[in-house]
Amino acid sequence: MTGALRIPFRHHDRGGVVNVRVTQVVDGIDAGFDILPGLPFGPEAAAGYPSMSATVAYDGTGYRTSAGWIQVVHTTRTWPDATIMVAGEVDLGQVWAETASPFFAHGYPPAIYDAPSNNLNGADHLEWRADTFLTTVPIRSRAEPIMLLASFSWGYSESAEPETTPTILAPVATSSQCWNDCSELFQRDFPGWRWA
Repeated sequence: MTGALRIPFRHHDRGGVVNVRVTQVVDGIDAGFDILPGLPFGPEAAAGYPSMSATVAYDGTGYRTSAGWIQVVHTTRTWPDATIMVAGEVDLGQVWAETASPFFAHGYPPAIYDAPSNNLNGADHLEWRADTFLTTVPIRSRAEPIMLLASFSWGYSESAEPETTPTILAPVATSSQCWNDCSELFQRDFPGWRWA
């Protein structure tokens, strides 16, 4: 195991805990890469990269358990000529990209899974970090603000050098400042939602 984390939170005056695990992918088929259509690499190429899963244990019931996950990915790519490109974006699955929803996942309560791999895109080096936020989900209308419940960061780095394996960053709990730092991105890319 690469890292595990427990983050307590409160929601609707009830207690809860986020349980996070970041591990190294040993077998791309076990990680589910064989069922992802259109990948430019086979499932065996995912070995050595991180997989993250987080679940929620919560004392509430019914509609109180409604929550969501929003994930922001920050990448820094370096090319051999020393060109550096830094980017940050809300992470959405391709199927959700046109829904105008900021959520990576949601449920009653929600779980989340992600396993990034092979993201160099021609660069010499990549630093890949995700800020992953457990949030409220508007129940009746988008006029209800999305609020932070708990958050953590995790990630990895990879190099184009042959015979190198990715370096995985263990999950770390983050503060509300991390959420605040992403507020401009949320408001710019998802103006139809209210952000607390």
